[in-house]
Amino acid sequence: MLHGTLKARMLEIFRFRMYFYVIVVAVAFFILSLQVINLQLIHGTEYKNRAKSNMENYVPIPAPRGEIYDRNFRPDEPGIHIVTNRPSFNITTIPARFKSKSEFKKVLKILSKILGMKDEDLKLEMKDRNPWERVLLIEDVTLESIVKIASNQHLVPNIDWEDAPVRIYSYSNMFSHLVGYIGSISLSEYKARRNEGYKYYHKIGKSGIEKEYDSILRGRDGFIRRVVDVKNRTGGEDVGQKPIAGNNIILTLDYEVQKRAYESMGDLNGAVVVIKASTGEVITMLSKPDFDPNHIIAKDNSEIIKELMNDKNHPFLNRAIQAKYPPASTFKLVTAIAALETERALPSKTYYCQGKYTLKGTVDRDFYCFKPHGSVDLNNAIAQSCSVYFYQLGQLAGPLALMKYAGYFGLDEKTGIDIPGEDQGFIPSKEWKYKNFGQSWYDGDTVNMSIGQGYLTTTPIELANLLAAIINNGIVYKPKIIREIRTPDNKDVIRSFAKDRLRETPLSLITINAVKKGMRQGVIDGTQSQLSLLKIQAAGKTGTAQTKSVRKEDSSQHAWYVGYAPFDGPPEKAYIVCVMVEFGMWGATKAVPIAYDILAKMDKLGYFK
Repeated sequence: MLHGTLKARMLEIFRFRMYFYVIVVAVAFFILSLQVINLQLIHGTEYKNRAKSNMENYVPIPAPRGEIYDRNFRPDEPGIHIVTNRPSFNITTIPARFKSKSEFKKVLKILSKILGMKDEDLKLEMKDRNPWERVLLIEDVTLESIVKIASNQHLVPNIDWEDAPVRIYSYSNMFSHLVGYIGSISLSEYKARRNEGYKYYHKIGKSGIEKEYDSILRGRDGFIRRVVDVKNRTGGEDVGQKPIAGNNIILTLDYEVQKRAYESMGDLNGAVVVIKASTGEVITMLSKPDFDPNHIIAKDNSEIIKELMNDKNHPFLNRAIQAKYPPASTFKLVTAIAALETERALPSKTYYCQGKYTLKGTVDRDFYCFKPHGSVDLNNAIAQSCSVYFYQLGQLAGPLALMKYAGYFGLDEKTGIDIPGEDQGFIPSKEWKYKNFGQSWYDGDTVNMSIGQGYLTTTPIELANLLAAIINNGIVYKPKIIREIRTPDNKDVIRSFAKDRLRETPLSLITINAVKKGMRQGVIDGTQSQLSLLKIQAAGKTGTAQTKSVRKEDSSQHAWYVGYAPFDGPPEKAYIVCVMVEFGMWGATKAVPIAYDILAKMDKLGYFK
């Protein structure tokens, strides 16, 4: 009985052990089966590619960005390259191919010695990066450097090189605010746009046309297939896919006119805008101070960017579309239109100017003109820029009419120009003043606004559009920089940009003709007399913007000129010139000479024929 019980217990223990081992083996086989499924089915392609990469190394070939030409481009005569490319090389690697971080750092140290660089120049920020993604080590290296790396490849395994076109801004500072510049794609930009096809090594537009049309200018990359051995030595290579260059852009700008404006501005700060009134085509857009895009397109440009950002003169600011100034006496055109359109005055109405105007009130206040003009009508008031005349005309029209017509002309609206960063001017209102200052709108505010001072501000591009409305009998077209987009070989037009109507201001021909007549008189015997020396007839308006509460006889004032030519031609032939010189003191002495140079050059180039 005891023997039988002992035997039964032993059998029970044996069965338990058998079951245990069977379960362990089954679980092991189950785990192995799952791993086989994981390796073969789920990640099979990935590991196959990794295994293949031990034999074949795929190195990208960045596509050249599209080129940018001025308006005189012809398919058979490309003309002026505003922006182009030159050949160069980048040095790259894939961190995951190194056995350890220490090996990676060791190779980078050897690479820096081979190229005669400092170790810190090759330090990489690998945080949050996929180690299997290719990273850029050095960009824009010479063929000589590539030969050194190839000759010492056994010392620097897993280091690759690739063709990488470098952007060339042919005229340095001259077009800097328009074309902008490109820079290395940041980690945040890469994460946000990698699904759009952007790669770690891409340059991306940071401002201007380069930014606005980045997807147009960016081409499609190719790659080189390199066969390597177990020591990563290259055994041969072939082009797996050729890169496709980006599309080319033809501008509306004229290099010759831009150059003349650039030279005429010299060391002055400010902006110049030249627009064809009947289409909105921008012939010239200049902002100073400026910067050289060629100096800031390197991978490690943080110090250069920081220096430019901290510059008190704000060289990155595109003053043509982003800077806001009091329009000063150029706004007298709006005051005249508001008074005539509301039938508060006639062009023949005269006022007597003794050099100042006294606004009666609880406390009388004097508002000055720069000199006594005697009895003047609208024609002479515009020509001589008589402030006393417009103080009274503005009072007659009233603040609401001034604000309404300023709004009609879009002085507080963006023009919609096809480059990024545009800002808009400001038109004050009674409600705005009360909300911000707790004060009512006074007659003194109206007097100041009537000559373009006080709270009113505008941008040069907006002021140019104001004149376009006068020339085109109320119609304004959206300013544009791009004329057309072409294929990389320039044979076909992908897209042309037709004129785009922005707004239409209701104006009577009587009003328009009266204002035009006054602008022309300003050239004949007014503040723009220098323009009478031109071979073509010009017309316009000067302005001197106060930057202090009291006018000073010093350089604390901005100088304006806005005008057009030819005066005696149809609107379809008219070109507008707007010049703003910061702290230029007088429009007649600083802005008008620049406008003269530009119009003379355009006449020589045949714009008015």
